[in-house]
Amino acid sequence: MKKLILAVVAMLLTWGASATVVLPKVLGSNMVLQQNSDVNLWGKADANKKVTIIVSWQKGKIQTVADSDGKWAVKVATPAASWDKHTITISDGEAVTLEDILIGDVWVTSGQSNMEMPVKGWNGQPVENANEYIYSAAKYADKIRLFTVKKARSYNADKEDCDGGEWQKASPASVANMSAVGYLFAYNLIESVNIPLGIITSNWGGTRIESWMPMSALKDILTDEQIEAKHNAHSIKPTELYCAMIAPIRNFTARGFLWYQGCSNLHDEDHYDVMMARMVKQWREDWGDKDNSMPFYYAMIAPHSYGNSRAIDYPQFVECQLRALEQIPNSAMAGNTDAADEFCIHPAKKNEIAQRMAAFALRDVYGQGGVDVIAPTYASHRVNGSNIFVKFNNTGAGLCPGSGKPIAGFEIAGADKVFHSAEARLEGNEVKVWSNDVKEPVAVRYAFRNYIPCNFMNIMGQPVVPFRTDNWNDAM
Repeated sequence: MKKLILAVVAMLLTWGASATVVLPKVLGSNMVLQQNSDVNLWGKADANKKVTIIVSWQKGKIQTVADSDGKWAVKVATPAASWDKHTITISDGEAVTLEDILIGDVWVTSGQSNMEMPVKGWNGQPVENANEYIYSAAKYADKIRLFTVKKARSYNADKEDCDGGEWQKASPASVANMSAVGYLFAYNLIESVNIPLGIITSNWGGTRIESWMPMSALKDILTDEQIEAKHNAHSIKPTELYCAMIAPIRNFTARGFLWYQGCSNLHDEDHYDVMMARMVKQWREDWGDKDNSMPFYYAMIAPHSYGNSRAIDYPQFVECQLRALEQIPNSAMAGNTDAADEFCIHPAKKNEIAQRMAAFALRDVYGQGGVDVIAPTYASHRVNGSNIFVKFNNTGAGLCPGSGKPIAGFEIAGADKVFHSAEARLEGNEVKVWSNDVKEPVAVRYAFRNYIPCNFMNIMGQPVVPFRTDNWNDAM
């Protein structure tokens, strides 16, 4: 028995002396690495041990030495995107080989439940055309790769690694469980850009933006009293998701960000834009982006009753999201008044949002414009008798419905601040709005309810953003 114990101890000591390198979960076989970049590779080895890295796309070896804690990191230049499959071998005496690696573009997606919602949907809450996306997924196995960060929390202390997750090829099984907006972004891009695409998604339903930010960033923009209030606003505290679900992936070199969040911050419209701008600044710094070259594309929160369809919490929050555009360089916002559900906060129309984000990327990143990708916004109005005429920005090739067809979603009010449902029609480059109940109108609103049926967009399907010409927060 004594000999057996000694043999086991000796074997364990031998294993410890030749331990393989340990890599973070986001570095693995099947991954996509960012093209034309100095990408980060990092991990752990025995303390003070030499680490050798061999990548199949270049000759020679890259060597470094782990520090006294066993940590090591190197930068490796990547070539232009291609369909070639590569390997990476990392060794501190015993080799680990990562296989089936593609070089392309990597996008990081994050947010709450409308970003988390998988292609297969949730119970009683489907994703439109989910079967089509799931059953066609296998043909994208060597084009789209997916990584989902496992949910985890850490208060104000950065985790070194994710609690779980691995890179997966697109397949019916992997796509079914992937963020619908994240996957469909790549699905809409892949044929046009014709390079491998990697999607890293880190999201958690029902969470607030402050949980996705470090404490240093929050202290830059909020008072101590505001931060304390946010500690009491949700079961997930400020910093917890940043530290556990963003910090472990921030070394992974990427092209840009997608964001779909805000419903849980619905009543923070007085400062959500400032928080969002500071979060984007932080993330770009974390990813080493010094010149705002990483695009940040985000979605308007989904129209929904939010307890009272006639209330105006939603459009007031959209005003805040619009203000964020002015504060965040290299950003764009996807409209979604046409992708709404009055009674379900998770609308089935996910492809519309993903497609609009993909259109931004085609224009900004891949130089493939040609379509009107920006949602029309209010420009000006004039009152003429009992009618109000409204002009818009970003109309592109035109607005619709035209040909004298009715436009739904407009309301007007007189000096009494009581809004009435209005009729609306396109007349030239203006919209004529009127109501028989308002003889002397002074204000006009469009889609300015938590939920109201509306159908106004440009001819490429970009929906007009909710707006108002008044500042009557108490007027309903």
